[in-house]
Amino acid sequence: MEVQNRVAMPGMTIGFGVDEDRCVTPQLTEYFVERAKSQPGMIILAGTLVHPLVLGEAGPRRISLWDDKVLPGLEEMVKEVHNYHVKFGMQLAQSSGQINLNETVTPSAFSSLQASMDKSAREMSKGEIGKTVEAFGGAVERSVKAGFDFVEVNAAFEYVLSDYLTPSLNKRTDEYGGSFDNRIRFLLEVIREMRGKVRSEFPIGVKVNGDDFFREGGWTLPETCRLAPILEKEGINYLHIAGGRLGSYRWFIPPMYEEQGAFVYLCEEVKKHTSLPVMTVVRIRNVVMADELIKEGKADLVAMGRAHIADPEIVAKARKGAIADIRPCIGDCRGCIEPFFRDLNAEASCTVNPRMGREYIMKDIEGEKRTAPKRVLVAGAGCAGLEAARRAAFAGHKVILSESKGRIGGQLRLAAMMPKRHEIGDIIPWYERQLNKLGVEIRLNAPVGEDLLGQIAPEVLVVATGSLPEAPLGYVNGLENVKDIELLMVDELLEEERLTGDSVLVLGGDQIGSQVADYVSEKGKRVYVAEKSGQPAGKMAIMDRQYLMERIIEKGVKQYNNVEKVEILPTDEVWIIRDGEREKLPQIDTIVLASDRRPNIFLAEAAERKGIEAHIIGDASGVDGDDQGTVFACIAAGYEVGRKI
Repeated sequence: MEVQNRVAMPGMTIGFGVDEDRCVTPQLTEYFVERAKSQPGMIILAGTLVHPLVLGEAGPRRISLWDDKVLPGLEEMVKEVHNYHVKFGMQLAQSSGQINLNETVTPSAFSSLQASMDKSAREMSKGEIGKTVEAFGGAVERSVKAGFDFVEVNAAFEYVLSDYLTPSLNKRTDEYGGSFDNRIRFLLEVIREMRGKVRSEFPIGVKVNGDDFFREGGWTLPETCRLAPILEKEGINYLHIAGGRLGSYRWFIPPMYEEQGAFVYLCEEVKKHTSLPVMTVVRIRNVVMADELIKEGKADLVAMGRAHIADPEIVAKARKGAIADIRPCIGDCRGCIEPFFRDLNAEASCTVNPRMGREYIMKDIEGEKRTAPKRVLVAGAGCAGLEAARRAAFAGHKVILSESKGRIGGQLRLAAMMPKRHEIGDIIPWYERQLNKLGVEIRLNAPVGEDLLGQIAPEVLVVATGSLPEAPLGYVNGLENVKDIELLMVDELLEEERLTGDSVLVLGGDQIGSQVADYVSEKGKRVYVAEKSGQPAGKMAIMDRQYLMERIIEKGVKQYNNVEKVEILPTDEVWIIRDGEREKLPQIDTIVLASDRRPNIFLAEAAERKGIEAHIIGDASGVDGDDQGTVFACIAAGYEVGRKI
């Protein structure tokens, strides 16, 4: 493939690798070095801040480019990345809604952050605008001193320059608000200040939303097309076209519900209005697609962000033609984005790549084997068992993977049956290929019992047998009363692709139940969901959940949250009880049990009797905790155990 020199690793918020003084640590350096080894066309360091303003930022700790103390660490990082002949760029930004302990400073005393903050807000003064402009100039000078090859101004997403572009967020009545020319003024002043601080040939790019995707009052594609030739005249060297922001109807980092390459059309349209190189980004996880976008002239550069997180070697593998060996991003957003919505000080990870962020302390070196390899039996070929088998075999152990069903994948296969979620199953063929390459013996239709334990006599047993659905007897009264209502366990519904009646009640509205509601309603059924908690699909990433909820609401699924009890009378009447009040549901034909599950751990007891070292991972270790029962948690557990053996 020839696309590799046009592939960029864009700036991404990751939440680690910056110390209390806002300086680079070895953790961040090694994160970039591992990806530089693959030699993409360029790498961008995300959203460093240019000015403390009233000291603060919304979100994870960032590098402070207003202070020379950051330079030694940056210089060392640039030097390490340059060892692999990769162009390394610094992204310059200023956070939206500058925060201190008492107030929020925004373009016009309003921002998307206000709704979630109990703080007063005030309009950013012209003096603060001027100081921020000067700070961008100082930041580009420090970037040059540190040895970066280019800089990128981030005027997209939640950053302050983007707020000024967006009409609904910029209600100013002075020369920085109102008209198009006024709203772009701040950005142009920043660019002119930066251009005056560096030599004319030093590359400066601008990242900007092609569309905010607000239902009204947003920055739009026609405005981006109007801005592009203006930026070209100002001496900008390339454009990076993103889309969406908090509060928009399309997420700026969308989950698998958005089609791959969903925002490419923004880049394609902008290209018609400028001769600058234009880079596209968002939901491009496939190098073949990236290659086609370049060949078709829809983009000059392709930014592949989460794809680089999932597999740091993606470009090198593409260069060799080893496409099937690229570990695919599955687009669930659970490791890379969701942590920051649960805790602003969180660190990003990756559902399919548990080493992400730990490259500096965990070295997975090809060919490095344990001096005393062991016989390892992994029971269960769901995502936890697949990863445990892969990592143990990588270390040189003799691994047998035994699966009770006729194919590997476990509940990943069921999850991939859900509407718009087929990508979650893309990791299965990758695992199959890796296990075959590593010499793992895969036994199908081979449940592990005491007899098989005796035959194989493993030194280590990994119990990855998952969980089993069970009836929520303490939650539902009257299951024994059911006469004509069909009762289905969720696994039974999906594995056997069973048909349901026209009116279906799904008991359980977490990730499984909500997705099953989407699955059943897609078939034209009337669907009701009863969930104990107040948060449906609470284990899903927030953006993943939003897309799912919008789908099922649009299809008329009736969601009941905070349900205390479900009662089934001998007449087959079904009642929902919440807040002490009872509500009768219309006639129910089918009830799908999709709530309670129990770990399947009988093997661990058998191993204990035989004196075999055993490790219980994945759903077999529990499903009830916030971090349990997800693909993210299962693969992470498989990696940890496989590495530990």
